[in-house]
This record gives sequence, C-alpha cells and structure tokens, in this order.
Amino acid sequence: MQKFTYLILMALLPWFAASAQEDVVTTSPDPLQEDAQNVEIYFHADRGNKGLMGVPSTTAVYAHTGVQVTNAAGTVTDWKYAPSWLTNTDKYALTYVSENLWKLYIGDIRTYYGVADDETVNKLCFVFRNADGSKEGKGEGGTDIYVNVVDTGFQLSFRQSRASNIIDSSTAKITFTGTTTEEATITIDVDGTVIGTADNVKELRQAYTFSQPGEYLVTCKATRNGITLSKNITMLYIGDAKPATDQTLPTPGCTKNADGSYTFCLQAPGKSNCVVIGSWSEFKPMGSGVMDYVDRVIDGQTFRYFVTTVPADQIKAPFSYYYAVDIKTNVGDPYARLVLDPSNDKYISSSVYPDMPAYPDGLPSNIPLAYYADDLLSYNWNNTSFSAPDKEHLVIYEMLFRDFTGTEGEAKGNGTVRLAIDKIPYLKQLGINAVELLPINEFNGNNSWGYNPNFYFAADKAYGTPQDYKEFIDVCHANGIAVILDVVFNQADWMHPWYRMYSTGSNPFFNATAPHAYSVLNDWNQGNPLVEQQWCDMLKFWLSEYKVDGFRFDLVKGLGNNDSYANSGDSGTNAYNQSRIDRMKRLHAAMKEVNPDAYFINENLASASEENKMAEDGELNWANVNDAGCQFAMGYSSNASLNRMNAAKDSRTPGSTVAYLESHDEQRLAYKQITWGVASVKNDHAVACQRLGSAAAQMILIPGSHMIWQFSEIGNDQNTKDNNGGNNTSPKIVNWNLLNDPDNKGLYDCYSELIKIRLLNTELFPADKNFQNNCSGWAKARTITATNADKELYCVINPGLEGDMTASISFQSDDQSKYWVASKSYNTNPSFDAAAKTVTVGPGCYAVITTRNISNVEGISIDKAPLNVFSSRGSLTVTGAQGPVEIYSMAGVRYSMEGDGTVSLPAGIYAVRNGSKTLKVMVK
Repeated sequence: MQKFTYLILMALLPWFAASAQEDVVTTSPDPLQEDAQNVEIYFHADRGNKGLMGVPSTTAVYAHTGVQVTNAAGTVTDWKYAPSWLTNTDKYALTYVSENLWKLYIGDIRTYYGVADDETVNKLCFVFRNADGSKEGKGEGGTDIYVNVVDTGFQLSFRQSRASNIIDSSTAKITFTGTTTEEATITIDVDGTVIGTADNVKELRQAYTFSQPGEYLVTCKATRNGITLSKNITMLYIGDAKPATDQTLPTPGCTKNADGSYTFCLQAPGKSNCVVIGSWSEFKPMGSGVMDYVDRVIDGQTFRYFVTTVPADQIKAPFSYYYAVDIKTNVGDPYARLVLDPSNDKYISSSVYPDMPAYPDGLPSNIPLAYYADDLLSYNWNNTSFSAPDKEHLVIYEMLFRDFTGTEGEAKGNGTVRLAIDKIPYLKQLGINAVELLPINEFNGNNSWGYNPNFYFAADKAYGTPQDYKEFIDVCHANGIAVILDVVFNQADWMHPWYRMYSTGSNPFFNATAPHAYSVLNDWNQGNPLVEQQWCDMLKFWLSEYKVDGFRFDLVKGLGNNDSYANSGDSGTNAYNQSRIDRMKRLHAAMKEVNPDAYFINENLASASEENKMAEDGELNWANVNDAGCQFAMGYSSNASLNRMNAAKDSRTPGSTVAYLESHDEQRLAYKQITWGVASVKNDHAVACQRLGSAAAQMILIPGSHMIWQFSEIGNDQNTKDNNGGNNTSPKIVNWNLLNDPDNKGLYDCYSELIKIRLLNTELFPADKNFQNNCSGWAKARTITATNADKELYCVINPGLEGDMTASISFQSDDQSKYWVASKSYNTNPSFDAAAKTVTVGPGCYAVITTRNISNVEGISIDKAPLNVFSSRGSLTVTGAQGPVEIYSMAGVRYSMEGDGTVSLPAGIYAVRNGSKTLKVMVK
C-alpha cells in the first residue's frame, strides 16, 4: 500500500524530476502565481544545508515563513507577516511525504499570510525547523529560502534537470521541462531544431543528449489564444580542460590587459575543468569562459591554475562574475576586491554604501559574486609620506567599527567607517598613535566581529565603501595615527571558494579536523603552499593598496603545520613550535617587500622561548595581563601584579610585547568591578574609576607597546561574555554619554595625560632590562621610575583600599619648584616633598611627579629659553618669566600675571606672551 501511494504521488508531481537539483523548495502549481489556489510547498530536506536531512517521519517539522511584498509606494519588505520564531501551530506544520520530502499546505497565498490589499507578493520566504529550533533546513550555507511568485495570467516556466547549465560527456543527457499555467501548445528546440512538441497541455518534458562540446541555445515556446511566451536556457558542453598555450602564470583573480581584455586566474588543484561566468553574458555560460590550465610544481607537488582571457569585444567593466568548477560547484573569486553577497547585501543601507552594486536577480541564492570596476578602489591620497611611530612606543586603540559609533544608548551594531572618521579628533585628543581594526575582510553576514572571513582581498561592505576605508586611513595618518589590521589566517567561513570546491576530508586547503586545540570554524591547512601564498599576496595588497601600517595576526597557535603538533590538545598546541616561527618569518619577509617597517604583531600567547624567537625577526607579541588587571581593579591583592606589562620582567625580549589590560577577548575591568569587586569598589563609582586609572598608569608608563580596547578609557562596564564564559559577539550599547559623568570623564583625562606623557617623552621609556617598575606589591606603594639626563618621572600607585600611602622616591634635587604633579587620579590631592624625598597618594589612586621640563600636553613649547609654560587640568603655570605675563584665549579674552605663577583657566588653547616670547599651550 505504501509503495502504491508513493507511485501515484510521483505521477501527480512530475516537476520533482525536472526541478534543478539545488531547489530546496518546489511548488504545486508551478510556476507559482499570487492568485493560485490549493498551493502546496514541498521541502526537500536533503538539499540546501541539509539541516533536517534524515529526520524520521515522526519528527514535528515547522515552517517559519513570510512573504516579500511591494506596497503601493514601491517599498519592498522581506519576511513580512512571518510569525514569531518557534510558533508551533498547525498552520505552520509540515506533513511527511517520503524520506526527506515534506509538504506544507498554503491554499490561497494572500489569505494564508494575510497580505494587505495594496501589496503585491514577490516571493515566499522560508526556513524550516524542528520544534525547538535546534535543527534548521535552509539554503546551502545557511541562507534563507525564497520562492518566486510570478504575475497572474498565462505564464511559462522552463527548466532543465541538472543543477548546472554546464555539462560534459558524463552528463550530456538532459531532460527539459516546460510548464504553463494554462493549456497551450508547447515546443522545445535546440538551436532551432525542434526536439519535442505537444498541444493542449500544461507540461512538456523532453530528454535530449548533446553529442559534442559547444554552446547550445535551448528554447521553450508556449502558445495560447495567439499569445506566445518564450524562455531560453543556454547549455555549455565542455570537454576535458586543455593546457594553456601560454604557460606564463597570470596574477590570481581578475586582471585588465592593455588591449581591454580581462584575464581570469583561479587556483584549483585536483579539479578537471573550470568556466568563468559573468554579467557580460547575462550569466550564461560561454565558450570564451572555458578555462585552460597551467600546472606548477611547488615543494614537489603539482598545483593547477585555471586561466582564460575574455576578449574586449565581449566584456566591459564594471561586471560581476563567478566560477563553475567541475561543472556543478559555483564559487566566487578568492582574490576578489569586492564581493556581492546574495543573502546580506540587501540589508546594507544606501547611507552606508551609496550606489552599491546590486546582486542580480535570477541567480541561485548561494553564489557570492566577484565585482570588478576599473575605478573600484580609486582614491586620491592626501598623505603619501606618513612616518609611522616606532614599534616599541605604540599606544594602540583596538576598534570594532560596528560598535564604536552608531545609535547612542542602543545596541544596534550600526557603526560605520564614516562615523568613525568623525571620531578621529577624539582619538587624537586621547593621544593614541595607532588604531587596530578588528577584521574588515569580507566576512559572513553583516553583524560580526569579523573573525569569520570569506574573502581576504575585499573590504566588507557592512561598514562602508573602499573609499571610506581609505579615507579613514588617510585621516588617521594626517593625525599621526597608524592603522593596523587584525587578520584571521587560521580559519575561514563556508563561502570561501576553496572551502566550497572540495568535500570535507579531501580538501587540500582545509583540515577535516584541526591539529590544534583552538579551532572554531574551518581550519586552514597551513602546509598547503597556496594557502601561504594567499597570505603573502593579501598582506602585500593591503599594504600597497590601502596603505595600512601593519597587521595583528589572530590565533598564531593555529598557524603551525599539521604535523607540527604532538597532539591536538592544549599540551600539543602550547608547546614550542618551530613551524609557527618559520611561517611568521616568511610572512614578515613578504611584508618587507612593500614596507620594511610595517608592524607585525602576533596573538600567540605562547612560551617565552617561542615568542623570543619571533622577536628576533622584529615581530611583536601580545601579552595578556587582563586577569591581574581585573584583580587590581576589583581591589583584590592576590594575583594582582602588573609587572608583566614590562616584557623584560616577563622573560620576553625587552620591547617585544604589546601588553594590555583589556582586549576584545577579555572581560571589562569595570564590569568585574561592579559584579565581583570588594564592597568599597563595587559600591563606589568614583573609587572604581580611580582604580581603573591607576591600572592604566601601570600599563602606559612601562616600556614597550600597549593597547587599549575601545572605551576602556571611559570605564565601559558592559558584560562581554555569555552565560558559558565565551565571547558574546552581539552588538554592544553605544555609550559615549559616559563622558558626561565626571568620574568617567576624569578617567578619560587620566588616560589622555598618561599617554601624552609617555609618547612625548619616549627617551624615558627605553626597552631596557633595568627599567625600574615595581608594580606587584600591595602593602606598600607601587612605583615606576624613569630618568634621562635632566628629565625625571616618578609614578606612585597606592593599591590599598583605605588610607594614604607614602613612598620614598629618589628625587635628584631637593628643590621643590623643579617638580610638579603631571598627572593624578581624578578629584584627588596627592602631595610630594622633594627634600624629604616622599610622595603621598590616596587609596586606589596614582600620581605622576615629573620635572617641569616634561610635557604632557601636545603643542606646548619647551626649550632652553627662560620662559617655560606648563599645563594641567584647569590651570596653567608659568616659570622663568621676565616681567608681566599676558595670556590670551582664542576668543581674545585676556588674563595676566606679574611674573611666574599659576592661573585657573577654562579648557582651551591659549597664547602666552612674555616680552618678545610667545608660546601656545592647551589647557584641558
């Protein structure tokens, strides 16, 4: 009985055999019209992402479904009238038909969805799931499923039985199917030769076997009452790939030639054939797109490159394209400079990316297209001779465009490059000299930290245009700020072409199982020379094209050769690994070909023996001091030493680390304060901010480079972790309003003062093993001492929770007037006595005492002339004056003193005149 029922069903639904293999959803009737009756949706669970493949017939399967509509004003809305997620009512329940085939009864489309009278239905939208949503049936790669709804009246649908319009000798027999909404005379021909015809039918199916390579135009015509509809399918029969006549290997990707033609090159070892298909032929496969091959032997292995040149009379920029590999696998170009995403581009607003190239209609929804335009990356640079700061004196601001700007007070993740450009004056005033951007290479989706890259040569459009990114870098350079890119070489997401080309377990580019302990996504096979070549090409591209100043390499522990790990656990991953050292040295050498001074920063977090080897090559290594920083900030004495900020006191090569209190991977110090801090810290916001400033002093005033995770400087206290302790990568609240709180603003001022002291007096902070910092005690004050010739700096930190602490300081002079408080915790009054050689600081606070020839304000003029001007918060001090001193604000307001002295002033820039000497100074 079951077999009989199944046969009847298949006879009633002949379109199953005729539908393209990639169709996750088929319909009855087909084509589907808005006014169709008794509409049924058939879900093929063994297609697409196969998330529900093989579930038993007893499984409750539901459709999460809505419609794409256009209203009377022309506004298009996706997923309208969809229910709440996990709505498990009979309306959305599917019926089991057969293995991996499920049916949803809709009936009348407008009634089922409740479509408004002034709306036109364009598409039906689907995601299928089990009852609790733990399994989902979607398109390939996890895309939403869309079913086109055609106009009412007489309509024709035409399809062929394979997933691809490209065939070879093994797939030359094709069944073509023409379907109409009303009875008609249907004819199918191949290059004008009729191969099948029928009268008064709604469907015609005709098999045909192609006999030799070439392009074929297959046409279906349907005639009813004098009206003829026509649909075409272009079929391309290809033979075995041939060696290229010219065995010169082109540059991977797309290259424009002098004669106006374009050459395409794709690395695809082990593949038999490849065709480039583009918008220049309306995405119909053409003979000129058939690619020949060039083989290269690298390290004893043969690697195949497919190449072809499309003549100028067939192609004109701008255009988009993809590759069909071994007939059936459609992929983007791994070297694409811009990528059109079929699933996510529609959610990028025109305000973020004006005139963004549109993903073309009619293509399958899972093909990322490479986009090429002759002027795609054009930009007129204003700063072409930027001198990057020394790598041992970087104060880096780690930034995620998504959350750095956007809607104030909300977590919409709508920050953009252009909004970040507007904030560069803020960064300039803060005093940092480098920005490190979380990954901006084209990543999966629009809402991400960027650690799921798909294309390494394309900037993600979710934040802006290529010109936006370049302008950000240009303006940063104009303000003395270097730009560093965070890059992810250990893993990639599913849309990377080399991931999609091969099946799991036989992919030469990716490991079926990661050999190390920290894999998250698809783990790259670092031993494949084409993988490393991709890295080298990518680094050189961003250095030359976007003028970035260096890179931070994510999860360097995952960049070893497959056979370099003793085991895939922590012990094997964390052990000394020579292959990682060698790989990073080779990548560094590639960068030096473009910029010998480009920054090279490893997130290795490995043994000192391994990282010191990397340091020999001029590389920097991350030093995570978050745990100790949190302990100090919360008010706990255990494990609170911050001496590791100094590489020399962490068994590392002096000056070879980027030591930090917070990064995107760590919990916020301020969050831990308000969650687990001691009572006097947890319950007193002012005290908490003071401790944050004191922690910052123990980082910034230490030799070596350091990093600030965005908004550490204003005491951001948002939770960054999920319930399991992992990173919560969802958007964070944009809270620039923290600067309106006096204590948070006071913390910002502390950061700004400390950074400027550090960067304007780099001679005080050499990468020296004997640098005097004692930042480990609790019962006694912590101290930092930095001297050079006649410059002296002393930082005293009171780690305690109550009571002042007095530290003995070796002032070189007893003259109190030689020194001043250059920076201190907000709203505190530390004191010092040069003669007694003491400094006294309140609980949880810090003070920086310096000679008066040390500046902490950019723009101040210090020289050997008698007149010296010093600025602190809200005041200005003059020494060495000869007679009366006149001070003018930029608005022309005049202040005066009879000679040396201190005057309270509003924040601003002032001109200080004494006799014939005029200096300019900023007061904060």
